[in-house]
Amino acid sequence: MDEEKMDVRSGTQGFAAPILPENGGNLYPELAPKPPFAASGREMALAFFLYLPAYLYLQSGTWCFLLFCAMFCAMAEWFYWGTPRADESWFWLGCLAVTALASTFGKNRVWEGYTPLFTHAFAVYYVLCRSGRLLEGESGHLLPLDALFGLFVFPFKHFFLRIRTVGFALTHRKNGEEKHPAAWAAIAVGALAALGLLALAVRSLSSTDETFAGAAERIISALRFEVDSLVLWRFAASLPVGAYLFGLIAGTGRETLESVRARGERVNAALSSLRKVPVVVWTAALGVFAALYLAFFGLQAGYLFGAFVKMIPDGYTIAEYARQGFFSLCRVMAVNFALLWLVTRACVKPVREEKPLLVLCTVLLCQSLVFAIIAASKLYLYISSYGFTPRRLQSAWLTVVLAAGTVCALYSLVTGKKSVRYWMLFSAATLMLLCLY
Repeated sequence: MDEEKMDVRSGTQGFAAPILPENGGNLYPELAPKPPFAASGREMALAFFLYLPAYLYLQSGTWCFLLFCAMFCAMAEWFYWGTPRADESWFWLGCLAVTALASTFGKNRVWEGYTPLFTHAFAVYYVLCRSGRLLEGESGHLLPLDALFGLFVFPFKHFFLRIRTVGFALTHRKNGEEKHPAAWAAIAVGALAALGLLALAVRSLSSTDETFAGAAERIISALRFEVDSLVLWRFAASLPVGAYLFGLIAGTGRETLESVRARGERVNAALSSLRKVPVVVWTAALGVFAALYLAFFGLQAGYLFGAFVKMIPDGYTIAEYARQGFFSLCRVMAVNFALLWLVTRACVKPVREEKPLLVLCTVLLCQSLVFAIIAASKLYLYISSYGFTPRRLQSAWLTVVLAAGTVCALYSLVTGKKSVRYWMLFSAATLMLLCLY
């Protein structure tokens, strides 16, 4: 009795029934076993179909590369059939087709051996766009990261996916029920035993009748084939090529849209966190750049703008005057783009909210446009005097692309609308058209 009173005074609590968590008692849900691997019907079909285009990729025939590109596009379209597509994917598919045709028929005088590389780049970007796995859902300022994921991350992350898919296809019935590996071993042993007994029967019958022996020899000789060492090497080399292609097409499809978009959001959030530099710092820096360029224009006006009126400075030939400083002007424009990117990304306030900063950025872009015009005038003087060459066309393309980038940046700066996508499309279209020369 005394012990019960002591328990009441001390407020001793009894043991309650344990409360089970909602995950069924698994206290570490992150360590929960992954669901078993399963491959879809399209993945299994693609895993086998890709052996042929991967083998064609390593052939040296004129039509092999074009046939490979056609099969690659057809398989990608079939694999993502029913998946909502962006209209932009048609553009990248067209770029892929045109550069593949140009590479096949030798229309690559401008870019020479680089045309197939452009085809590969367009193919990767086409798959990303067709599957909807671009970081922002469309082309934009995250192009370097999209290229990184498309060229390396997705294909090599799923590099062994085809092996697992083929294994799944061979060890599972059509209804998804697994067939034990011992059953396949029994089938293989039975088939080998039957073939051995068949060979023994054919030999025994051949020894009893010469006519049958001749017919059997003709059948065996028709079935006999010799594997060329080059064919064997190409087949072995095509295995990793096919694994990469399967990882690109099917592996990209295994990346969920939510996870891809989340990556893009994290990157944009990280870029937003760079806004630490005060406005006054960037205002002073842009002012110095603008003053430097104005002084340069004033001191070198006669030299810089002489190409417009075909006035060559003393001591220069047309070739020397046209070539000197062309790529330096292009590098200056690249520096200006880098500076503008830092200002728009690292300034503590958006550029459009600070009038002096907005004006200085506009001045910087206008000066960059002047540099592009001067470079174009030098190139025009050179081409009009000595004619077209592939390298001069490359330089002309670079000048046009830089000028277009400057105009797009000005448009975004003034209106606040994104224009990187249009610059990308323009650059890719002009690059594709130049491959036809």
